[in-house]
Amino acid sequence: MLADVGTLGMAVRQARKAHGLTQAGLAGLAGTGPRFISELERGKASAELGKVLDVLAVLGLRLLLAGADAGKGAGT
Repeated sequence: MLADVGTLGMAVRQARKAHGLTQAGLAGLAGTGPRFISELERGKASAELGKVLDVLAVLGLRLLLAGADAGKGAGT
């Protein structure tokens, strides 16, 4: 569960390293710049969502959104 952008950044860093990628290598695959990857991994709050999703796709990660009432049946 992601509580903040810092947690997302740590997850990206861990996945990047697990894939044996440098920040520059990941940036090239995701179509972004190394600075964007660096800022994302540091938890910069103003990261562009479209680019974040591109980076996650390269790493094989997905962002799942769930409401506070996720798992409850309709009308309950």
